[in-house]
Amino acid sequence: MSVERAIRTLVCTFQQYAKRNPEYLTKDEFDKLLKNEFGSFMTGTQCRDARKEFMETRVDKNRDGKIAFGEYLEFIHLVASKNSSPPPTVRMSGFNPENASTLENAMQLMIQTFHKYSGNEGDKYTLSKAELKEMLTTELGSYLGHAQDKDAVEKVMGDLDSNGDGEVDFTEFIILVGALTVACNDFFLEYHQDDKKPDKKE
Repeated sequence: MSVERAIRTLVCTFQQYAKRNPEYLTKDEFDKLLKNEFGSFMTGTQCRDARKEFMETRVDKNRDGKIAFGEYLEFIHLVASKNSSPPPTVRMSGFNPENASTLENAMQLMIQTFHKYSGNEGDKYTLSKAELKEMLTTELGSYLGHAQDKDAVEKVMGDLDSNGDGEVDFTEFIILVGALTVACNDFFLEYHQDDKKPDKKE
């Protein structure tokens, strides 16, 4: 269940750096996350450039200096997508699992899992309906529950297949992972808020 592990890592990493507020990262917190979590394949200059581009042009559209969880996922999507096209053995140039952070390993897991199933039949860079069903059942069974159900697989395929070609590419796959990750983070926030509530006096 490598995708489920990756989802938990995405949530835990965000919460690890969101010291001021569990709902967003400040610029300084995002900088720290980049330096600590993307060191294996981003130099210091690349980290600064990525942060500047991401904060100024892609995410912080209201210029409030904060990155919400959805915006953080957009960044993960951007980095993972840029490293998803080549064959699995040559992804993430300079990537070394031994020196990688847990977040980098989670991203690599998502890429490898996608290509593990997409290479079984037809186009090796997309998931067919049969490949999607196998992946949902094997990798996301405890999150999706009824992945064995034909109608459930049809619904997931319909929701993900934004261009209507009957296949799911890596970007469409990341949308599914993102939706599950948001749900997981929402659960974390609810649990966190319940934890803060004082016990009622009897």
